[in-house]
Amino acid sequence: MIAPSSGIWSRAGSDAGWVGAMTLEHIYFLSGIISSVAVIASLIFVGFQLRHSANQQRIATAASYYDFFRDHMKTLEEATLVDLFLRGLETGPEGFEPAERTKLNVFYTMLTRGYQVMHYQAGKKVFEEDFWLHTQNHFRDHLASTYYQAFWAARCHHFPPSFRDLVDGLIQAGPTAPLLEMNS
Repeated sequence: MIAPSSGIWSRAGSDAGWVGAMTLEHIYFLSGIISSVAVIASLIFVGFQLRHSANQQRIATAASYYDFFRDHMKTLEEATLVDLFLRGLETGPEGFEPAERTKLNVFYTMLTRGYQVMHYQAGKKVFEEDFWLHTQNHFRDHLASTYYQAFWAARCHHFPPSFRDLVDGLIQAGPTAPLLEMNS
């Protein structure tokens, strides 16, 4: 026998045990609680997925920095480019033939575009801050080149204003260490 509802469960008689007396209102209330718990659980799951995705993006960004750096160093395997690069540390564009200037300009354009991408990633917080600071130090060392500074003065208008401000500030700050010295 089902007793009038005085709660979700009612006791009807001493031997009858517990008998469910759920109304539609109770079922609606219970389903609301269950669906709320499910929504909260799914939001927690989405939060974990977003955190995981952000971490994976940071790892991929760090790996892309390594790829950029490796490719940059690989270009210096070519003896003539190394020679041009070394001459450019102390000599401006006027000391180079047109073909040599073209080669150095392409090299410095690739180098600068790579740092521009990293600057953008750092601004979007995809690139770890301390990693970005150390990367800027490496870039600063390159910016001490007489040729690079002339290249930058002639080509800076190809880059966004925030990146131009960064490069101009790094040039003004000077190198962190002489590029070719290995002090311990």
